[in-house]
Amino acid sequence: MRAWKRGGVAVAFVAVTAWMACGQPETQQAQGLQRATAATVTLGDGHCAGVVVGQGRHVLTAAHCVAQASGHELANFEDGRRLEGRYVFVDRGRDMAVLELEATAPVAPLEVAEALPAPGDLLVFTGRYDRPGEPQQVMLERLGRCPSLPDVPAALFTTMHGIPGDSGAPLVDARMRVVGLVHGGARCSIAAPTADVAPEVERLSREDAQPLARGMPRAPR
Repeated sequence: MRAWKRGGVAVAFVAVTAWMACGQPETQQAQGLQRATAATVTLGDGHCAGVVVGQGRHVLTAAHCVAQASGHELANFEDGRRLEGRYVFVDRGRDMAVLELEATAPVAPLEVAEALPAPGDLLVFTGRYDRPGEPQQVMLERLGRCPSLPDVPAALFTTMHGIPGDSGAPLVDARMRVVGLVHGGARCSIAAPTADVAPEVERLSREDAQPLARGMPRAPR
């Protein structure tokens, strides 16, 4: 499990957990952040990220991470395990894609929030497990149009500091629900909202994916 940095950067961790408090003990807050980190995966060669959602059989990621001819992808987990999956939902206008895994992920999935966050809300970007750093407390500055998200009237403009490769990684609220995926923009601060795809994730989670698991070759370990 990822170890939180100590020393000066510990202040950032305190800042993130303070607004999550709501009467919860600090250990429970830390566990929530660690759960969000563990649910964040890298894809393929690490070009992008995603997050395990639903019942643990699906990964939500950014559609711009999916090559036009790509039907399958590998999801890489914090503990070194890898699972193969196939894309069962790709919406390039909203920059959303869903990868269905060959087996249940070895981590607890995150819930996808059904409503948009509001301007002024504080969110968390935990980052990728393979990149050192503390979680970021992120403010949602405004909702608005983004030219690269033509089908999204309310993209999330945030204070997040991301870098290339963070695309598809989740932004979560205080309840560790996914509210957006890193999309891009200056400092990778724009996120695509996930509320509209929450029903799609729920639908896919209900479907029987066993034929997929039987028909796919074993993923390399």
